[in-house]
Amino acid sequence: MRRQYSGGAQPAQLTAVLGGSTADLSITCDDLTNYPDGSVGPFYIVVDRGLVSEEKILCASRSGNVITVYNTGLTNGRGVDGTSVLSHSIGANVEHVFTATDADEANSHINSSSGVHGLSGSVVGTSDTQTLTNKTLASPTFTGEPVGLDVGFNSFFLIGA
Repeated sequence: MRRQYSGGAQPAQLTAVLGGSTADLSITCDDLTNYPDGSVGPFYIVVDRGLVSEEKILCASRSGNVITVYNTGLTNGRGVDGTSVLSHSIGANVEHVFTATDADEANSHINSSSGVHGLSGSVVGTSDTQTLTNKTLASPTFTGEPVGLDVGFNSFFLIGA
């Protein structure tokens, strides 16, 4: 899933208690200026980074200083990326983060040579029929017999005739 990031998000603090349940879906902070708004995709935050109460949360949106936790009914954004759903007090630190989940998904995609971009076989290979359109081939080398290749004929310029 596409996620949104912001390089200018500064640490913030909770201004309301965040309960320790997956039903607690609103996070209110003092200043979420420059945090993602969810318009491009969900984003991650961490509450209490580096403490035993650290919790990473996948967020759906932000409006002003209120973040809404990602929740589809099947997937809940609380306690993700190897953390647990915990209660957090007023004043707890909140930060926008890049997670291990982000890195693992990117790494997996980069190192995949098949089954990506909607193809069942290789990205470019011989296992799937693939069509190239609007491409310019510089110094191509063809092997075998070209199939379906249309070559134009110009009777005004016959070289060697």
